[in-house]
Amino acid sequence: MKDTLITAGRKRKELKAAGICLLLAVLLNIGCIIYYHTPFYEVFTQIGYTVVIALGFYLIYTAVRLILWLFRRKK
Repeated sequence: MKDTLITAGRKRKELKAAGICLLLAVLLNIGCIIYYHTPFYEVFTQIGYTVVIALGFYLIYTAVRLILWLFRRKK
């Protein structure tokens, strides 16, 4: 089996992408709290849902990247 290495640059890129997804999920949570006039402490009590939404955003981001990579590879 071939050994592969994950470069530090790739790790930083993925960490930034995951951070942006988490930030978007938190902003979405805050926006919903404002829209539905709920108490602000729900930012902290709903952190589990926020993380799951962030993982969903990251999966969508990864799927789009995979599709783009496949299209570029065919050319």
